[in-house]
This record gives sequence, structure tokens and C-alpha cells, in this order.
Amino acid sequence: MHDLVLIHGLGSDHRYWDELIPELTGDFDVLALDLPGHGSGAKRLTAQEAHPRALAAAVADQLVDRGIDQPHVVGLSLGGWVALELAATGRCASVVALSPAGLWAEGTRVHRERQGLLLGPVIRMLGPTLPSLTRISWVKKVGLAKNVAAPQRVSDEAFLAAAHAIGKSRGYSACEEAVVTDRFREGTRIRVPTTVAYGDDDKVFPAPTYQDPSELPAQARFE
Repeated sequence: MHDLVLIHGLGSDHRYWDELIPELTGDFDVLALDLPGHGSGAKRLTAQEAHPRALAAAVADQLVDRGIDQPHVVGLSLGGWVALELAATGRCASVVALSPAGLWAEGTRVHRERQGLLLGPVIRMLGPTLPSLTRISWVKKVGLAKNVAAPQRVSDEAFLAAAHAIGKSRGYSACEEAVVTDRFREGTRIRVPTTVAYGDDDKVFPAPTYQDPSELPAQARFE
């Protein structure tokens, strides 16, 4: 079977994909990984370490360590930008970027989501009370309102996992700073099949300001 690598977004971790992986394992050997600064054992990152190009290099090193060569890669948000950077360096068989960061027009003033900086310490303080809180419908609605068009469709388990991930994300601040101060610039180097897709109701990177396809390679599908 082919290898498939899944890359999560800012402030998340590999568990983001848990509900999707069972639908993929019949066709792929699936690896959902943690970006530097995210997941268990996360450390704070320097500005250089937090840039999507550096994150892509770190992912490439992880793949080498696991003996994975030329996987298909899917990335979301920050992970979408990282996936595109991997494709630009020739490390992928194909790439799918879901609501990727980095595809905004030159000179765009990118908005910041400071919630990760505030939520991290709060979540760590709440500790064992967190599971019961995340099962309260209005907590879910408020907690996801800025990022999800239909919070009621997010399972309690997924919401809890997302909360834990933000609590562990020591690289949130540096990665956010790197993302909002630059854009993806390597599209002409991508030679593999490429798909970029945004939701019609994308609340983080809404059209058209944050969905500029001009940097994508000629063969890319933009949905």
C-alpha cells in the first residue's frame, strides 16, 4: 500500500485525524504526526524553527527516520502550508492542502487568532475538570465559534482532544508569528499532483482575501 502522511494545523496535534483514519487505512499506510512545538513533549520554538519551511524540513527528517519515501501528504491550515513546502522540495508523491495558510495575496495583513495563547494556560489550569466542561453544548459552541461553521457537528471526543492539544502547544506563539508575517512562495517548484481546497464557509481563511491561487503550480486543482 501507499504511504499517506497527515499534518495537523496550528495548535492541534495528530489526534485531529482520529475520526478520519479508519476510512483511510484500507487503502493507505497512514501516519498522522505532530509538528514541532505541538503534541506531547512539545517545546518552545525559535522564530526560525517555527517557519513553515523549517517545519517541513523537520517533517522530512521524521519521514526519513521512519523509512518513508515519497508519501502522499495531506495537510490542514498550517499543516497545508507545510505540505506545500514539502511538495516544493520534491518529498511527496502528491499533496492535498485543506484550507491552507500562506495563500494570501502579497501585502495582505493577516489576522491573528490569539486564543491559543490564552487558552493554553487556562486549559492546563482546568486539568481534570476539562472532560466534563467540553461536554456542555454552549461551551463547545463558544469554544469553536471562531473556527468552525457548524460546532454541533464536532464530537465531544474531538472537542476534548482539540482542547488538550492547545494546552500542550508550546510552539503556538512562534508558529503564529511566522505564519502571519510571510506567505507561501515556492509554488513554481511543485511538480507533483496538487489539490487545494477550502470550505465554502471557511471562517479562518475566508475568500477571496486569504484564498489566492496565484502561487499554485499550473497543474494544481483549486476547489
